Amino acid sequence: MEITRYKSSIIKKENMNSDTIYLQLKKPENYNFKPGQFLQIFFEKIKRSYSIFSKPSDKTVDLCIKCLEGGQASEIFKNITVGEEITISNPMGHFIINEDDIERTYVATGSGIAPIVSMLRTSLEDYEHKSKIYLLFGIRYEEDIFYIKELEELSNKYTNFSFDFTLSRPSENWKGNSGRVSAHLPSKITDKKNNQFYLCGSPDMVKDIRKLLIDSDIDMKNIKFEIF
Repeated sequence: MEITRYKSSIIKKENMNSDTIYLQLKKPENYNFKPGQFLQIFFEKIKRSYSIFSKPSDKTVDLCIKCLEGGQASEIFKNITVGEEITISNPMGHFIINEDDIERTYVATGSGIAPIVSMLRTSLEDYEHKSKIYLLFGIRYEEDIFYIKELEELSNKYTNFSFDFTLSRPSENWKGNSGRVSAHLPSKITDKKNNQFYLCGSPDMVKDIRKLLIDSDIDMKNIKFEIF
């Protein structure tokens, strides 16, 4: 695939938790993407791929970036400042939704929430879907929790959207859901024929949930995934 490069710049930078950074980029002219797609960022000697966190109709291109200790790109992002120029690619990827108003179930862990937020917001706010939409969001520790307030606002505004989140490594004081996402999903599967499943996160999570769905007689063509 031929890659087109675009010049952009950092408009906003925030820490979402201890190792996840939110970046808001200036949207290049005629930069059109589909909800769920990713882009590449180019530095002098390296390039990295990141799913687009914002929805296509937003005026900016937003990213949710998990920083790895000692990672080359991670160190750059930790030190990057508002106003700096950055080079990005054209949007890529087939992990997307279309405008069909059908029941959808999303499962995400960690920064795998990024493309799913783009999908959710587009579906609810732009496509005005009325079918049931459910998200199961897995996080490790209490201090890792992010974007929950925004999800609560969406669920309060749109009655067809609901979500749960669970901590896989909670402290003794944690009162909410605990355990892996695979422990909580089966009870949420209400329609096996007219439901599309979107999985995004670690290889182990995607593998486990995909097997769980197939064992639950979900048609493989209704299971879409992206590994982070």
